[in-house]
Order: sequence, then structure tokens, then C-alpha cells
Amino acid sequence: MGIVSSKPEEGPALYLRDQNRLSISSLVVTNPRKRTSVNFVPNAFPATRVSAQRPLGDTSPVEFVQDPDISNPTAPPNFLVKLSNDDELIFSFTFVMRQAQFAQPTTSSEPASGPIDTSISGLTYVYASNLKEVENLVTREFHADPNLHRNANVALVGDYTTGGSPSVSFEWTWKWKSPKPTEDKGGGWRNSCSFVEYDPRAHRLHTLASFSYFVAGTNPRDALYPSSAHAFSGTPASLSHPNSPSPPFLLASPPKIRVASSQSVDSRITAPDIIDEPVSPLIPPAEMPLTPGFPQAKETVKVDIACPKPNEESMVSDDGPVFRATLKALEQKTGNMRTQMKKVLKKAEHAHSCQSEANDAFTAFVDALREAAATNANAVQPALTHYFDKIAREILAYERQNTYNLQKIIIEPVTKLYQVDIKQAESKKRDFEEESKDYYAYVSRYLGQRQDSVKAKKLAEADSKYQNKRRNFELKRFDYSSFMQDLHGGRKEQEVLSHLTRFADAQTRGFMDAAKKIEFLLPQLEALSNEVQEADKEYQYQRREREEKRRLLEKSNTPYKEPEQTSTTSNMPIGSATNGNTGNTSDSDLGRADSTGSQLNAGSVNVPSGVELSRSPGSLGQTGVGSPAAASKFKGIRDLEERDSMSSAVTHRKEGLLWALNRPGGHVDPRNLNKQGWHKFWIVLDQGKLSEYSNWKQKLDLHIDPIDLRMASVREARNAERRFCFEVITPSFKRVYQATSEEDMNSWITAINNALQSAMEGRSYQGKPTSSNGDSSLRRDIGSVLTGKTQSLSHGNHHSTANTGIPSRRITVGARPSAVRTSSSGYDENPDRVLQMVRDNDQGNLWCADCGSGSKVEWVSINLGIILCIECSGIHRSLGTHISKVRSLTLDIKSFTIDIVELLLLIGNRVSNMIWEAKLDQSLKPTAQASREQRLRFITSKYVDRLFVEPISPTLSRYGTADETLLAAIKKNEIQQVLYALALKANPNTVDKMRGTHAVWLALAAADPAAPSPGTPHTVTDAEAKAVPFPVAELLVQNGAEIPATMPAFPLGRFAQIYIEQKRGRTVIEGSIDAVPSLPSNMSPAERLQREKEARLQKRVSTGGRLARSPIPER
Repeated sequence: MGIVSSKPEEGPALYLRDQNRLSISSLVVTNPRKRTSVNFVPNAFPATRVSAQRPLGDTSPVEFVQDPDISNPTAPPNFLVKLSNDDELIFSFTFVMRQAQFAQPTTSSEPASGPIDTSISGLTYVYASNLKEVENLVTREFHADPNLHRNANVALVGDYTTGGSPSVSFEWTWKWKSPKPTEDKGGGWRNSCSFVEYDPRAHRLHTLASFSYFVAGTNPRDALYPSSAHAFSGTPASLSHPNSPSPPFLLASPPKIRVASSQSVDSRITAPDIIDEPVSPLIPPAEMPLTPGFPQAKETVKVDIACPKPNEESMVSDDGPVFRATLKALEQKTGNMRTQMKKVLKKAEHAHSCQSEANDAFTAFVDALREAAATNANAVQPALTHYFDKIAREILAYERQNTYNLQKIIIEPVTKLYQVDIKQAESKKRDFEEESKDYYAYVSRYLGQRQDSVKAKKLAEADSKYQNKRRNFELKRFDYSSFMQDLHGGRKEQEVLSHLTRFADAQTRGFMDAAKKIEFLLPQLEALSNEVQEADKEYQYQRREREEKRRLLEKSNTPYKEPEQTSTTSNMPIGSATNGNTGNTSDSDLGRADSTGSQLNAGSVNVPSGVELSRSPGSLGQTGVGSPAAASKFKGIRDLEERDSMSSAVTHRKEGLLWALNRPGGHVDPRNLNKQGWHKFWIVLDQGKLSEYSNWKQKLDLHIDPIDLRMASVREARNAERRFCFEVITPSFKRVYQATSEEDMNSWITAINNALQSAMEGRSYQGKPTSSNGDSSLRRDIGSVLTGKTQSLSHGNHHSTANTGIPSRRITVGARPSAVRTSSSGYDENPDRVLQMVRDNDQGNLWCADCGSGSKVEWVSINLGIILCIECSGIHRSLGTHISKVRSLTLDIKSFTIDIVELLLLIGNRVSNMIWEAKLDQSLKPTAQASREQRLRFITSKYVDRLFVEPISPTLSRYGTADETLLAAIKKNEIQQVLYALALKANPNTVDKMRGTHAVWLALAAADPAAPSPGTPHTVTDAEAKAVPFPVAELLVQNGAEIPATMPAFPLGRFAQIYIEQKRGRTVIEGSIDAVPSLPSNMSPAERLQREKEARLQKRVSTGGRLARSPIPER
């Protein structure tokens, strides 16, 4: 294998400094899995050669490679033993220590000295890629950090001594680790190792033994087919072993054959010979022909431009022309460097300020979007929820961190370099020049002294002073030259590169972290993009239809008729149609979609048969799908689509603009029908009543008491001087109305006749429209209530929940006001009504909020606003009423007041899970088949520990605490934000610090403010008023809020006062009790008594037979 020497300059295979002190008697390198080994043993003691051999029975050769590290180009190449890195390698060393021997005495009088024990203190194993790096470890690294054993490439062997024995042998085992992460040239790692001893007197490490070897990397072919050779051979040999046949299906071409000479070029090898031919050991694995498709080894990325590293001092040791020329060149570089670094620093500060301004501007932009979402939710809230509050927030956090890193890693260190080093170069140059001038002036004087005229004492003093001057000059010269070398191509340039690299690394890692978070949130943005694209298509269709309608209007010479609505009316919320706002959908409509699907599609509302949403031309001509004229008018491109038509529709509801006199007249024909006496009114036909509203452009004021059609008739006006007039005749008066066309007049007469007939027959109005308590045009802002200031009227986007019949929260065009406020909503006659209302309101309420089950979803938590299955409801009960208050939608119907019902309709499973499961990984959510333990663990984490609630953002949120968020949401009457604040453990009894107002008073004032002044022109009676639900106040009360004992400083509305009295347990006077006022009846006392008996019997049957009711089918 090679020679053994005690002189490292000879480049021996094994270096032993003193074989008596420490020698390696054997080294065994084993591969436990493949059971192969290589033994390295010296020939004798003292050893002159070392050999490598396989154990008995193993005929594999020991491989060698040429040393890739060429230290001396003129010397012959060295060869290193090659080890395979197929698996872990175990190095087992056996060392021998011997006592030191001394020479015999030359005379008999001298005593004979015996052998001395040998002790080795702190024997340490050090390894690296080459001997230079090993030397660097035991010198520079050791002096920089004496705790060298903490280095990854250092292992402590121990302390050993002979202890009186002539020789001592000990063993030490080490598992091979690569000295560096990347491979060297040749597809492997070069290894140089040394055993060193610590000398405490000199405080240094002495090398006792050293050697080198090469470990080959894993062959990609062997990595893909580790046992392919074993399929053809019973011996445990790898593909690189000569005894192993090469499988034919692995060969892309025949193996390379070594040619003995230039004449033996004709190789007569048959196909079987190719298979049995051994692979030449001289062919490295990297040159083996691989079949196409094998993965290539990833190349190590190398830096094209070498980084500055410490090297030998380039300055000339003596002061002279070369030294001064070198200094002058470096000084010129300093001026250029000063200009460049000043520019770099200026641009970095400019970039930092721009980034800071951009981040602040973007934060203000998001805040503005959030404010805009409060009034224009449809245009802003989806993008705010799916992008700006999630992905944009992560991007902004990355930008802010990037700005901070620019300041701390680039600007501050470069500023320090510029101020401390670059700008000080001139002063250091002046100091050196002055010191040089002073030194050489003194040298001239010193050398000018005459030897014979100077005494010995003075001569000695002059010599001493000269030496001091020279030493000071040399120190100043050394410091200045070191400073200039550090500044150019030395330590200072390395510091700049280090800071730039740190910034690049921080920026890149921050970008990758942000990219991972954005990739996780990307599906939400993609879902939003898909929905927006679909909506864009719908609006394009609408634009085309409008253009076609406009062209038809331009070409038409017939009297104007407002185009009717397209077939989408049947799928539009009725409240939207009645309010005349067909183009917009309010924010609550977004909440009526399936919680498991898209959150952007408005909930589909099925118009019941026999109900038509009809409008007069004055109300934008919006006619229901079942209108008889619907089939005769062109409605645009989508007329070609299939539509369901209702051929025989009975008009129950109609609204529009009509002209009439200010006050109804007598039964005689009206006189003096001049133009000045007629005014336009918004007329609503609904629930058997005809209502007039004035001031309809600003708000809806009931002009006169609604006309009960059961006591009225309608006909075309006789002898009327104006066109298109019809009259409604009651026992008290006659009211004349004027339509805009004859067709419109006939439509009104037909509609009133149908409504009159339905009222007389006592039909139920299943299609009664209702409105949700979102933003109301008749409501005042909470600020105007607290400050006493008036407010401007606003027109929000109205929406409704169809087919529910629940108490309305605001005045809706055509809704007959009813003063309903009782402690119970009275669902005894129809126990399934609440359940059906909740299901129709939001498709997400068909499944359990916690497990997604669709079976027996008939339970609710009234303080959380969610719908549950029977299994999860039991777990909610076990948590306690302070966590969840569970009620049955079919059995506990006495518990459902109009406030609780409105609370359930406004929240529901979708809105609740947006808050309580904001951070939940959906894969962790239990399914309908989950066990009770799984449900209990999840529900406890969700509602008790609140692990999945998104915390308040310190950068994006305007409010720092949960209580501030709660108060702001209450003032805006936003129940979703109120629920979010309560989920953040906000105090439901919190008080507004500015006015000292309790949260409950704020909620009541926001929902039902008092009149602006006591002297209201028109006083609304109980019969005309409508019950106002208080879902926000009810949510606070159900979550622990207490009604304060003292009333607030500002007045509350009438229904708010009734709500307070009910919560305090007082009995409301009968005039305020919310009983639905019955219509005037012509029944006799006997008939009325019979009706009351039937009603009481029906109530008993309905209450006692709940278990026998027909169940609502599961969806």
C-alpha cells in the first residue's frame, strides 16, 4: 500500500511521529450490511511499510484511486485506498503505546536508569478533506477556540498511559462521516485524518499519526438496482465486483474491455461472453454505460467568482518604492470606494423609505377597503375575505420583514463602514505621513552625528532613541498597511459581502416561507376568481340584453311599455324584487349559500305556485314569471333557454306608482280634478290590504290607513275627466287612482279583484315577503342616537328570506306592519315551522355544524347560532350552558322568540364556522361516522379552548382588543363581527369608555333608535307598527350579558323598551302585547265562538301530537 515514515514532507501513506510513543498496529474498515472489510497492518516494529488486504475467503481486490489533491505538481502522483460508501463504514483502530527506553551508563559508577512510562493526554481524532485543512483545524481553529472538541470534524479519543507495563494496547472505533456535504472530484470524498496530542506547556496540538484515504459516492445504478446482481449470482457481490456477472437487461452497450496492446483490436466476443465478461476494475463507476432514464447525479453549484479569503500578506516588508507605490494604488481605490459606497448607501436608504411608504400605503388601502365593505359589501367583501385578509396579509408581512432586513443588515453596517473606516482613511494617511516624515528626519540627524565627538553614554542614548523611533514608525506603517489591505480585498470587503449575502439569504427564505403560506391559501383565491369570472359572464349577458332592449325601444313606435324581467326572477330573493333593486345582492345574501360550497351564490328562492310578483310600469315594470304577458314580450338572448312557466297564476301581490288626490273623497264622483290636486303615491297590494306610501323617493311614509279589501270593491272610474282611472270603494269613502296606461289600469283592477277574493276566502299567503335586519333606510346610525344629531337618509341593498314568514326587521315595501313582540313566537300550531325556516334560510343548515351529519339535524345552540345533529347536541349539553345552550327546533318551540329566530337566521352554520373554524385544517374535522370521544375532543378544542379562532391581526385590524372589536361591531349592528369578538373572549358586559354606555344599550339603540324629536308629525299606532327583533342584543344576553339596572342617557325606541321589560320579567301592558291584529270580521257571535273552539282544539291536537307529525325529509 505504501511506506511508513516519521517525516511528513516525504508524503508517506502512514505518518507516525514516534512509533515507541504511539503506533497503529491495525486498522479494520468494515461494512456491516455487506459484511466486507479491509485490513490495514504494518509489516513489523518499527514499521516501514503498511499493506491493505481482504480477509480470507474474499477474493475482491483492494481498489486505489489517484489522489485528486495535488500538493506538488512536479512530484509523481500519489494513490489512495478506495472505500465504497454503499452503506455505513466502521473504522476499528488498534493502538500500541510503549515505555521510553534510555541508554546504558558508560561507567560503572553511574546508576542504571530504567524505562519511563509514556502518557498521552487528550488524544484527539481530527479529520478533513486534505492535510492543509487538518493543519488549519489544529492550529488556527484551536487557537481561535480552545474547545476544539465541539467541532463536527473532531472526536476525543481519551487519555492513556503505560502504567508500568512495557507496552499497552487499546482499541477505538469510529463511524465514518463525510468531511463536507459536497463530493470532491472523482465522485466521492477525499479524507485526511490525524491523531493529535495536547501539549499543555506550549498550548498546542502535536500530530502523532496521520494518513489519507478516498471514499467513493453511491453509484446511481447501484442505488436503483441494489440487488440486481444477486439475482444472477449467489455470492453477495455488488455490480462493481469482478466476480459478479452483469445482467443483460441493465446493459445499454457491451462493457469496456481493456486492450492489451495496439495490435489486439479485434475482439472476438460472442453474446454469452459479453454476459460473463467481468467489469474491469480500472473503469470507474461513473463511466459505466447506463440505460436511458437513470437519474443523473445533481451537480454541485459552484461560485463563479471566488470569495475573498485571507492570504499571505501582499505588502512589501520593507519601506521603499514598491511599498509606497502599493499604498498609493490602494489610496486611489479608497477614493473610488468612498464614492461608490456613498451611492450604495444613498440608494439603499431611498429603497428603504420607498418600501416603508409602500407598505404603509398598502395598509391604508386595505383599511379603506374594509371601511368600504361596511357599506358596499358585494363589491369589496369577497375580495377582502378571500385575498386581502389572507394572501395579501402574508405578502405584506414579507414586505415588512424585507424592509426591516434592509435596514438592519445592509444600511446600518454599510453606514458604519462608511463612517468609521472609509472616511477615516484620510486621517490615517496623514498620521502615517507625519510619522514617516518625523522618522526619516530623525534618522538623518542620527546618522549625521560624528563618531569621535560623541561620548559613549550619549551614543547609547541616541541608539536607544533611534530604536524607539524605528519601532513606532514600523508599528504605524504596519497598522496603516493592514488597514489599507483590509479595506481593499481584505476583511472590510468580506464584511460587505457577508452582509449582502445575509440579506439575500433572509430575503430568499422569507420569500419561500411566504410562498408556502400563499400556496396553502391559493385555493380560496382560485375559487373567488372562478366565481367572479362566472359573474362577469352573467353581467355581459345582461349588458347585451339591455342593449337589445334599448334598440327595440328606439325602433318601437308603440306606447312605452317597460320590459319585463327575465326568467331569473324565480331564483331571485323576493325582497330584492320588492325593493326594486334587482342588480345588487346584500351581504346577508352571501350568507344564505351552502356552507360547504361557494359563498358567493345567492340562495335560491322558490316562488310558490299561485303567487306572482307583479309591478306596475311605474315600479320599473317588474312582472313575475307567471304573468300572462310574459310569453308575448321579447326578453333577450336567453329567451332560447328552457324556462318553467306558470300559466295560471293568481296575483296576490302588486306594487307600483299611481296618482291620486291627497285625501279620499266621498261616494259621489270627484269634482275639480285639476292637475294641482293630484299627487303620486307608491301603492302596495299585499295580504288583502291596499297601502299608500308618500315621500317614496326618500323614505316610506304611510299616507293613509291601509284599505281592507274584504270591505271594498274595485271598478273603472265612471265619468272621470282624467284617463286610466279606477276607483276603490269602501263603506266609508271612495278612492280614485290613475295609472300610466290602460293596460296598467286593467292589471291593477285584476290584481285587486284577485286579492279581494283571496281575502274573503281566507287564503294563506305562503309567499309573504320579509326582510332581514341588515342596513335599513329608515334606521339612523348609532352615532346620531348617542349624539342627538340628525342623519342623512341612506339607501342600502335590501334582501330578504323568502317563504319564511318570520317577523321582519325593517319596513319593506308592501309588508303589512304588525306589532308582534311576545315572549314566545307562538309556533304551537306548526312545530316544524322554525326548523323549516332555518333550513330554507341557509343550505348549510341542513348539515351539522361540527360533524357534517345530515341525520336528525334538529337541534340548535342559541348562544352560538348553529344547528346540530342529535349526537353533537348531547356533547354540547355536557359542556355546560356557559358554553352552549342547546334547544330542540321541534320540541322546545316555546323558547324561540323572534329575537332568537332572527339570530339563528343571521348566523347559521356557515357564518359561525367562518369564525370558529378559521384556522382549522379540514382534514382534522370529524365526520358523521366519528366516535363520541372524537366529537368531544374536537368540540372542546373548538368552543372551549377556541384553538381555531383567528386572532386579531396587529397590522390589519383597526382595533387592538376583543372588547374594542365588540363595541365597534355593535355600533355598526354587524352580528358576524359581534360573534367574532365573543369568540375572542370579549366581555359581553363591556362599557363604551367614551360615553359610559353598556353594550346592551348600544345594541338596542342600533336596532331600534328613538324618534329624533318628540314632536313627530305622524304618530304610528300599535296597529301600524311592526315588531323589531334584536338579534345582536339577544346574542349578548345569551352569552352572559346582563340588562343594566339603570336606563341609558339617550332615549330608546318603543320596542327596545318592551324588550327590556320582557328580559326583566315584567308584564307588558296588553296594548303592547304583540298579538297579530285580526282583520274586521262580519261573523256573528255564534260563528266567532265556534271559530275559537276550533282554534283551541287545533292547538291541543298540534301540541299533543308532535310525535305523530309528518317529519320534514332530510336533505
